[in-house]
Amino acid sequence: MRQLLSALVLSLVMGTSVYASTMNYNSQKPVSCMTTEKMKMLVGGQYGELPYMQGDGIAPAVDGQQFIKTQVIVAVNLDTKTFSIVEVINENLACIIASGNQFKFNKPPAETKTSISWE
Repeated sequence: MRQLLSALVLSLVMGTSVYASTMNYNSQKPVSCMTTEKMKMLVGGQYGELPYMQGDGIAPAVDGQQFIKTQVIVAVNLDTKTFSIVEVINENLACIIASGNQFKFNKPPAETKTSISWE
């Protein structure tokens, strides 16, 4: 009986995790938003982070069906190793979508050369 119950619980857990991994949804993750000027003062002034990378981004609109163009900026303080990922929605609104510490650059993959011999 105990083995049957264990098997039932295991099958429910496995089935649920397979189902959960196939779902797509808009997260309700809270983010901190403010004017772009206040964001510059916070990230650049208080944290001393500089924008090391940036690029064009897209973000889902509130309805989850449409997308808006954004600017994504990764700001880093190399001395304190803090970082912030900022999404600029428009010229008046910017949001910190992630931040943290222990920033490090990943080592690029080693270059492998192909050896070709003519016979």
